[in-house]
Amino acid sequence: MINYIIYSHTSYLDVLNIQSDHMGNYENTTLFINTNNDDNIGQIYDKFNRVIFYDDLQPYAKRLIECIEQIDDKYFLLIHDIDILLYVDEELILKLYDFIEYKCIDRIDLKQAPNLNSIEVIKFGHDIPIDKMVSTLPSEIIDGTYLIKQEIPEDYIYNVNPSIWNRESFLTLLNLFPNKTYRDIEGMDVQRYSTNLLIYKLFSLKPIKCGYFECLDLFKFLHISHSGKLLLLNEKYETEYGQSYLDIGNEYLNIVNKYNLNTSDKWVN
Repeated sequence: MINYIIYSHTSYLDVLNIQSDHMGNYENTTLFINTNNDDNIGQIYDKFNRVIFYDDLQPYAKRLIECIEQIDDKYFLLIHDIDILLYVDEELILKLYDFIEYKCIDRIDLKQAPNLNSIEVIKFGHDIPIDKMVSTLPSEIIDGTYLIKQEIPEDYIYNVNPSIWNRESFLTLLNLFPNKTYRDIEGMDVQRYSTNLLIYKLFSLKPIKCGYFECLDLFKFLHISHSGKLLLLNEKYETEYGQSYLDIGNEYLNIVNKYNLNTSDKWVN
């Protein structure tokens, strides 16, 4: 069973409220959140199967270590609160779990790979048995979903995007960089270390335009906040950098209206 883990902080309760509602469709959910709070948020805790608290006086990496050491799953799916989960093809995600174990993979990044800088591309799908998933070349990519091996540090082999992690691999990385913050954990020292890990990203010739990132139809999410501000809402359905979120524009508009996001201190006029 997939353990959906949400990492959050009480300074993002408005976003966490949205995320927790979207997690209600899944059987096994865990929340990582800080203990140093006086907020009455039991209604959010109640939406998760388990809540694990961390000390927010610790840096980001140590917070994760503290929480992950309390779970037993060999693999888990880690999502930050700001990546609102819109849809999951659980059958395919479970198949990715099987493939991770079959090939001893350390991590699969669940967003669209921005490029094909790799010598290893693996076609993936409902109708392909695990033992028939063999390497091909980027030039041979056609319709469908692919796994792209990550090898170049400048391509952010490690990042904080929604991912399936091997628990032990992630703990090893975090313990090597225990003082990293959320803002600097994607630095080049971590990227260079990550070249030692077996990490893949997803790729499709027809990705979903969802704003700051592109994603695939098997795992659709909305990166709702960037640099502490909510995603800009406009008629073009574009971020402040011109990235389109046209494919999930109506879903974002519904979220804005349902949760009155235009009253949030993170709202951008």
